[in-house]
Amino acid sequence: MENNVLDKSVNDYVNSLEKVLEKRKQWAEFTLPLLLKTLNEIQTTYSIGWRVQQLDWLMNNNAVNITFESFPKSMIEKLNGSADFEFVKGAALVFSQKYNGDISIFIIYPAALEPLSEEDINEMGSYNPNEFNENFIVNKVSLFLEKIIIKEENVLIRKVGF
Repeated sequence: MENNVLDKSVNDYVNSLEKVLEKRKQWAEFTLPLLLKTLNEIQTTYSIGWRVQQLDWLMNNNAVNITFESFPKSMIEKLNGSADFEFVKGAALVFSQKYNGDISIFIIYPAALEPLSEEDINEMGSYNPNEFNENFIVNKVSLFLEKIIIKEENVLIRKVGF
């Protein structure tokens, strides 16, 4: 059986699988180590209560995030023993490899005692692993902080008594 249309479709499919494999290889050999190195340097340089996590979830899906887990130690003195400040941990910037090998970047906002909703997740885009370099990652972390600041300020405005 000879069918030029089917031959082309089969070849296109095989080529698409090869591209996925190449992106997965790029992630494993370059992007993941670069993310871990850069995010760990950021965590060490700017001690504001965050930490880096490497996640292995959903079978062969890998992710790296930087997440706030504690109130910054430099700010604790400014509380002066006050217990009326509410710090909700859990905000995270996530770099997650998708099934097709691209890297999805999204923000998870802290959800105070409530299940996550669509408002608690902000998609920042999907990128080919070869688009990543240190400057790209630093810019995403900076944008993450800007978004967290806006979210924090809006939460304060909506709360009773503010």
